[in-house]
Amino acid sequence: MNEAQKNQKLKYLREQRENPTGNYRRYLVNTYNYILNDSRNNNKGWSKASSREMVNYVYEGSPDHMGYELVEEYKKTLRDMGYIKFQKENNEWRTYVIKDLDF
Repeated sequence: MNEAQKNQKLKYLREQRENPTGNYRRYLVNTYNYILNDSRNNNKGWSKASSREMVNYVYEGSPDHMGYELVEEYKKTLRDMGYIKFQKENNEWRTYVIKDLDF
């Protein structure tokens, strides 16, 4: 995602905060919040962020048939926009929160 694409996505998400037309922003925020809360669990500072475990949290208990794939997409979007990063340590993937949400 280049800088122009990031700015366009950020503008869209900020507009969705004020005038929501769907659930995309809500699910993206839920994805971020899951990672943030999990990283605070036991003061680890990182989350395992297993998409299979995240689906029910992100979709507030009622995921649709594409839930798993969409959670993967939400994580990639958050990474591409600089909110989280993935890092492999001790043969496992960890997800770190880089910055607070601003949308």
